[in-house]
Amino acid sequence: MTRQILVVMSSESRLPMQEGKTHATGFYLNEFGVPAHKLVQEGYALTIATPKGNRPSLDPGSDTRELFRNEEEYRQIKAFVNETLSGPIAKLADVAAHLDPFSAVFLPGGHAPMIELMRDPDLGTVLRHFHEKAQPTALICHAPVALLAAQQDAAAYQKALQEGQTPTASGFIYSGYKATVFSTPEEKDAEQGFEAPMQYYPEDALTAAGMTVANGAKWTSNVVRDRELITGQNPMSDDEFVTVLLGALNEKASA
Repeated sequence: MTRQILVVMSSESRLPMQEGKTHATGFYLNEFGVPAHKLVQEGYALTIATPKGNRPSLDPGSDTRELFRNEEEYRQIKAFVNETLSGPIAKLADVAAHLDPFSAVFLPGGHAPMIELMRDPDLGTVLRHFHEKAQPTALICHAPVALLAAQQDAAAYQKALQEGQTPTASGFIYSGYKATVFSTPEEKDAEQGFEAPMQYYPEDALTAAGMTVANGAKWTSNVVRDRELITGQNPMSDDEFVTVLLGALNEKASA
């Protein structure tokens, strides 16, 4: 069993909103940093990949001590993230052609996965690989929306959502799976600080595709595991999320 984790992150930094407006976004500092740091501590090597092979952008709203247990953890994780993302960033298409070395795939949150990852065909290839091998597939906060890449026409599905229509998924490998994702009540709270309303809500996007969304109370940790799929609801789920992921990795290693 290899001890390599594929981390897939967005190349984009501007989320389209209603009224033709956009909102600065990227990955959430703690949603990437806390699980990634723990994985490295446990002896796993990380390969970071984005569609363009560029360094992913940090969501400016996530660069705050408030999302960490204390000032020390905030500084430690921020330094770890800066160091990690200063290293090589792979192009997702290149990695998608050679997936056998990886034990799991991990997607951090922030709104950025709602931009291009949820329609990215290379991510669809990645997700199908881990699904077929029943290997841990872990996504936190907004990142579970990117699961929608694993269907026949993800771009059309996303377009329908953006236009306010009810989309229809076809050949979606996670139909019938149970998951959690950043909830609509949480999104409506966050939306108050945005330039315009969201085009759609992640919870609705997954439900329309045939997933059962099991969200907990807003702004409290909630992690759902269904077969190989591990999802965390929000930034507060970071510790519980990586604990469940490590448990799933240990199960596969000893199987």
